[in-house]
Amino acid sequence: MALGVDILSSYGLVSSEPSPVSKMMSEFAKDFRAGFDINLGVGYVNEETIPYEEFAEVVGRIVNKENRPPHLLNYGGPEGSKNLIETIKKFYLELRSAGKIGEVPHFEDKELIIGVSGATSILTGLANVMKKGVVIVTDPVYYIYNSTLERYGFETKPIEEDDFGPKVDVLETVLEGLMKNCVQISFCYFVTVNNPTCTIISNSRRKEIVECVCRLCKKYNKFFPLVFDLAYEWLVHGKCLDKPNSPSIYDEADIVYEVGTFSKIMAPALRIGYIIGPKYSPIVKALVQWNSDVGFSAPLVTQEISAEIIRKYGITQFDKVNRGYMEKSKVFKEKILEELGSSIEELRGGEGGFYLYLTLKGIKTSPSSKFFNLLCIREESKKDKTDINGSRPRLIYIPGIYCVHPKGNLVGKSEYQLRLSYGYEDTNNLIRAVELLKMAIHHTG
Repeated sequence: MALGVDILSSYGLVSSEPSPVSKMMSEFAKDFRAGFDINLGVGYVNEETIPYEEFAEVVGRIVNKENRPPHLLNYGGPEGSKNLIETIKKFYLELRSAGKIGEVPHFEDKELIIGVSGATSILTGLANVMKKGVVIVTDPVYYIYNSTLERYGFETKPIEEDDFGPKVDVLETVLEGLMKNCVQISFCYFVTVNNPTCTIISNSRRKEIVECVCRLCKKYNKFFPLVFDLAYEWLVHGKCLDKPNSPSIYDEADIVYEVGTFSKIMAPALRIGYIIGPKYSPIVKALVQWNSDVGFSAPLVTQEISAEIIRKYGITQFDKVNRGYMEKSKVFKEKILEELGSSIEELRGGEGGFYLYLTLKGIKTSPSSKFFNLLCIREESKKDKTDINGSRPRLIYIPGIYCVHPKGNLVGKSEYQLRLSYGYEDTNNLIRAVELLKMAIHHTG
């Protein structure tokens, strides 16, 4: 007798079916034709930004017996490598000293721990250690984590953003309403360079958000964490923008937590993510135990390799990655405006991260639309199903309906929106992509 779904937990039950985005990406990936099809959907980093040669040099050096760190291929501690932790703190100070970022956390008052498998493992850890309740998120929303939270049984409540980040007046109204009615608020979760829109939370807005939450926590004597996801924080490449400040410098109630990663400026496969929180925080302590429960620690070898790469090549790598994405953003954005401008109602992003978020005029982008079918559904060659000759390249994007909160005010508008990544593909393929988008708009409009 086969096992049925009745043996699954509530989390297991909702996880037994892939999310729409997961399914779409899986279907695309299994028959992706490299060099022909174009990936503007999956947010992979560009291969040219990954420091393969530096990685090889560091690995060759530290595996040598004379240079080998203790226990390199053995288990590590659940807090993370002390060497990597101190290296990350010093790197923040280096970036600040070089004028590449704004104010940094006051590390003497903070704990920094390494996640067991990147920043994602820390975010999943929060979903496991925090009391179930309402999580405040930005709309448009980081759909992957929003889906994770809801599978774990949290209710997410959206706060619309403007050009500077989540709207503070809306945040205050929503929080006060929840607190007055004694609703359990688990935490607030904001991405500092939002995914999908790449809206950068300005320094003044960071200050307003922190002060708003601190003020309400004090007023109602209820405290919950304010979590900032820094996934794209070090990819702010717009020339006229303020250097981003750490949100923790505005924190007077020890409620701010910052989740960071080296995936975007170093290499995703190293799986280096971390969280910075107040000293002696029960949340940080719980996350240390979470690390231990799910894998003892992040692999010590990748932590030590990462520490060495950061120490020796960090600033150079930071500059190289930002320069590359800035150049690609400029070309892609200009080409889109030149070729598609009359069909675009709104274009956001391009100053940080590696996404553009478009709203089209009267052209639907959802998976049931003609536009989606023209771009994302594989058209087989009539001559030979394995031959790309005569068939149309597929272009994958993320439809807007996956990028907004299903209970928010943007659902209707999202039918005409799409997220495009300029992270993975090279400039030539980005230009090809615009031609395909133009074709789809022409045949849809």
